[in-house]
Amino acid sequence: MSDVGVSGERGRRGKRRRLLTDRNFASLLAARLGSSMANGFLPVAESFGILHTTGSASDLGLVLGVQAAVSLVLSLFAGVAADRFPRAALLIVSSIVRLVAAATLAIGLLTHTATLSWFFALAVVYGGADALFGPASMAIMPDVVAKDDLDEANALVGTFSSLAWTVAPAAAGVVVAAYGAGAAFLVESVLMLFITLCLVFAKIPAGGEAEPDREGGTLTQLAQGWREFRIRRWLWLLTLQWTLFSLVLLAPLAVLGPLVADTYMGGAAAWGVIGTCMTIGVVCAQFTAGRIKPKRPVVFIAWLPPLIVFETLALGSGVPTVVVAGAALLSGCAIGLQGVFFQTLMQRAVPSAVLGRVAAFDLMASEIAQPVGFAVAGPLGILFGLRPVLVGCAVVAVVGTALFALALTRVEQPDLQVQNEPDDAGLRKYAIGPHVPDGGSEASVS
Repeated sequence: MSDVGVSGERGRRGKRRRLLTDRNFASLLAARLGSSMANGFLPVAESFGILHTTGSASDLGLVLGVQAAVSLVLSLFAGVAADRFPRAALLIVSSIVRLVAAATLAIGLLTHTATLSWFFALAVVYGGADALFGPASMAIMPDVVAKDDLDEANALVGTFSSLAWTVAPAAAGVVVAAYGAGAAFLVESVLMLFITLCLVFAKIPAGGEAEPDREGGTLTQLAQGWREFRIRRWLWLLTLQWTLFSLVLLAPLAVLGPLVADTYMGGAAAWGVIGTCMTIGVVCAQFTAGRIKPKRPVVFIAWLPPLIVFETLALGSGVPTVVVAGAALLSGCAIGLQGVFFQTLMQRAVPSAVLGRVAAFDLMASEIAQPVGFAVAGPLGILFGLRPVLVGCAVVAVVGTALFALALTRVEQPDLQVQNEPDDAGLRKYAIGPHVPDGGSEASVS
């Protein structure tokens, strides 16, 4: 290894040690780890809780649909709140509300008094509080670490969160099998208490680098957030690319993938191996993301979704399970890199004063088409066959996302606040223009 490579590696290790020994970042990392555990625990606890209470899969679908709808509808207002109020306080409020909701349902299930209405109440309350957590947790990172540390910070958060997300469903299944859904919700409430204590301990600064914009009402601030989102062509093109990708690939894969594994590959064990390989890819990519320094990060990010189709294409092609697992590993690497680099790009390119609202618009637009994909995947699979539909989805996803990537090669590169610049300086840059022209997607490894 060259002296430059050794120096770069030592610098990354030193940066990670500095981040992990920083009280605020370590506390936020622990809170995000607990949140990922809780999010992985909830679907298992909720699903078996409803099925054991009513025995109806339709009831489960309705509750999950209500929870997703509430979270999606409130995400924009959560973005306004993330720019208007102290973000750490919003995260604490979100955790406390979810703690109370989970603990209440735990008591109801353990005392056998819970009914379906309790789960609908949980869906509304928990979904709303979870919506509040999302934009604030993303927008708070520049308040905690320096902008030139954001790549390593997001890589650490992504790595530990992915590991927690992997472990949580299995742990939840063990708890439900041994003690019931009520005990699983009790664990969920304990996780929320842990998150709350971590955030209280952190003592994160209330205002970040710039004073949040508190002028105007909610609709005015939403309009300001939309304007900030809309003027960044690179951002809304990347968002629309992911919207298409969610519609034509992620949603059909979630519905048809398990069916293909069950029908042709021996069942749940094969699907578990494939999912594990996907997670390994995500974790490895996130952990090593700090080594990659794209010269044109927008284009680098744009060419990652076409690489995520490997798993879906392998599932639809009828290749052996080991080949599908290898394809899932590659897809996981692309997903892990996409998550780290996109979050870092937004945190560096969007001023802190509007970051919560811009993140909320991105989140809502990215996920709004996924329910349609869920709804049509099953009928298409029945009509044309599971494997042909997956291959068709992979082809459409590659072509569609590649067209977006080609368009993004001609988009102006955003100005990145690599150092801790004042946010009003960033706003002035966008107002004045022009930007550095964008080009290819080369990345250097230092």
